[in-house]
Amino acid sequence: MGAGGTYGISSMAARLGRERAVPGPRPPLLVFGVLSFLTLAALPAAGAELAQEWRRCRGDEVRSSEVAIQSCTAIIRSGREKGAKLATAYYSRATAHRVEGWYDRAIEDYDQAIRLDPRNAIAYNDRGTAFSHKAQPNRAIRDFDQAIRLDPKLASAFNNRGNAYSSRGELDRAIRDYDHAVKLEPKYAFAFNNRGNAYRVKGELDRAIRDFDQAIRVQPTYALAFNNRGNTYSSKGELDRAIQDYDQAIRLDPRDASALNNRGLVYSRKEQPSRAIQDFDQAIRLDRTLASAHNNRGNAYSSRGETERAVLDYNEAIRLDANYAFAFNNRGNAYSNLGEVGRAIQDFDQAIRLEPNYALAYNNRGNAFSRLGEMARAVQDYDQAIAIEPQYGFAFNNRGYAYRALGELDRAIQDFDQAILLNPRDVLAFENRGLAYSLKGELERGIQDFDQAIRLNPNYATAFHHRGSVYSRKGQHDRAIQDFDQAIRLNPMDATAWNSRCFARAITNRLELALADCSQALRMRPEYANALDSRALIYLKLDETARAIADYDAALRLDPGKAHSLYGRGLARRRLGDLAGAEADLAAAIVLAPRVAEEYSTYGLRP
Repeated sequence: MGAGGTYGISSMAARLGRERAVPGPRPPLLVFGVLSFLTLAALPAAGAELAQEWRRCRGDEVRSSEVAIQSCTAIIRSGREKGAKLATAYYSRATAHRVEGWYDRAIEDYDQAIRLDPRNAIAYNDRGTAFSHKAQPNRAIRDFDQAIRLDPKLASAFNNRGNAYSSRGELDRAIRDYDHAVKLEPKYAFAFNNRGNAYRVKGELDRAIRDFDQAIRVQPTYALAFNNRGNTYSSKGELDRAIQDYDQAIRLDPRDASALNNRGLVYSRKEQPSRAIQDFDQAIRLDRTLASAHNNRGNAYSSRGETERAVLDYNEAIRLDANYAFAFNNRGNAYSNLGEVGRAIQDFDQAIRLEPNYALAYNNRGNAFSRLGEMARAVQDYDQAIAIEPQYGFAFNNRGYAYRALGELDRAIQDFDQAILLNPRDVLAFENRGLAYSLKGELERGIQDFDQAIRLNPNYATAFHHRGSVYSRKGQHDRAIQDFDQAIRLNPMDATAWNSRCFARAITNRLELALADCSQALRMRPEYANALDSRALIYLKLDETARAIADYDAALRLDPGKAHSLYGRGLARRRLGDLAGAEADLAAAIVLAPRVAEEYSTYGLRP
């Protein structure tokens, strides 16, 4: 019997979670003021040994945080410095601690510097940067406010307060501060870069690019500005220009893992997973703690069908960042592709716990429930995805699929309509709507949708297959066979297409060709009930009754409720004189499918 087309859940709807575009390390964004202790160059000598310690504390001789800390500590412990000079020693040591990432120690020393020299604006500014690094923007802003009160022309304080506001999502306030910073210092590359980032987050991509352009004009070796401009071009879909910027960022800073990671993302979008993996590999070699690079490499492996390798990368991303919702979502997709639907649902659950407004995770969990046949739960998840993102076309398509499975064809068609309205080039939505119309008996409307799917994608094998099935239902078997020919040419490994052509050829009495098609389908899928049923029909027409019964028996073992096979076996048993067996099969078939006898009569077979 011809296999009806399957209703595809949008493969893109289960697409991988939005990969993180890493904007690069942020130290240049928090710009530290000119060090106040530079004025100490003219300090009176306080002994050769202490003068040497001051040179090391200030970094005049050796630029080493460890040496600076040791020398600043020696000055502080000597008891020979007081007031502003002692404040400078604490400030210098605080800065060395901050450079090493020891922010609590840095803050303790900045506290002492400010206690000794309360009007030191730069100390307030730099303590604010330490609080920013500790993700304490409110305390940072208080320090930047004070720095600005003490020195209204301190551009770095405006820039750094802008960063703090940006981290709180207050982008307009951040931009006002960046505006003030570049007004005070028209060649302030960091402030232009940071304002560009704020505009990019706001979606004002052209304004962002102008700021990155300016940052690069002012500082042509500014790798981070190239990286961020690349991110912006990527957001605009100008992928080749993005790659050019990432290339330059990497030339300027070959050890910048974030630029490699971001270039890998663009290669993934250009469907060049092998080149993407090379970049993710290098990013991970440079920074093994970069969770996003592991996640993104997992996505690239997944796109190549290397699902087990993808899972290993998602595992590592989650180990590095237990709150990484995208990685849980992507691992859920991988488990689903491996057939481990229960584990997939657990991962989607976790992604949603971490990001309650994560529409993609709801959609993908809906797909998982759909695979389990739990259509009502699937619909609930698609509802939630659509509530979060009302323009989410894939979720409308997938909910339509679920409604179709529940027999609610009109609601399914409404969802497919909406998916098409949102994306008039959504091939799968046209195909699925065509299938829904076909199930309603509106065959011409179904064919129109399959026609459109094929216009949009002339290499879409399943659309040819489904259109052929509708032509078969209309009795236009020659046109059906032409479509099945095309489906097989485009996808020769599709056993269902071989079986459908087998069945159409059997109905039109091209029995030897039909037998070859069914045999091919069964070589691909030995336990394929529909192909066994189709071959049994051929044997019945060839009067090879025993072989027909053997195939009907095999089909019914696989699908005991298959009315078409019961009726055909009933006809075969009658030919062999097994009247009781024949009547039992025929009666059971008619109970299951009241019009099965009428269907067989169109094949030229009657009781």
